[in-house]
Amino acid sequence: MRSLQMCSRARSIVIPAVLAAFAASPATASLNMNEGLWETTLTADGKPQSAATKCYTRADIVEMEKRLQGKSSRVDGVCRYADFTQSGNSVNYTMTCKLGDDEQTSAVSATYNGDSSIGTIRAAGVTVTASSRRLGNCSESSFAR
Repeated sequence: MRSLQMCSRARSIVIPAVLAAFAASPATASLNMNEGLWETTLTADGKPQSAATKCYTRADIVEMEKRLQGKSSRVDGVCRYADFTQSGNSVNYTMTCKLGDDEQTSAVSATYNGDSSIGTIRAAGVTVTASSRRLGNCSESSFAR
């Protein structure tokens, strides 16, 4: 029973942290992520969890990469990023998110392919996969500045 409670608690921390991470997913011209309206679908340990759409402008994409590399002047107060590495279209980093009194550290890897991306987040014994695809154009950022 304790194991089931721990897994449930881990999921309640990991899923919101993943949403925060992919709202701040990295992208540069070298990562081949096109600006526009993106839909991200999450699965945790193979089970569907949620889907969301966000409009990414070029300015959003530039700011997100700065944040992951620790070069942003903006602080979102939810997640910190470290150990950022990039090879071609793939990135890896560590994300530590504070949600309430809990803090969760996750290992993140993602690959961008123009109008699609796939990422994996591993934390607290849970593996979350985020699959994203570009749906089309948009003009208004989904992110507060």
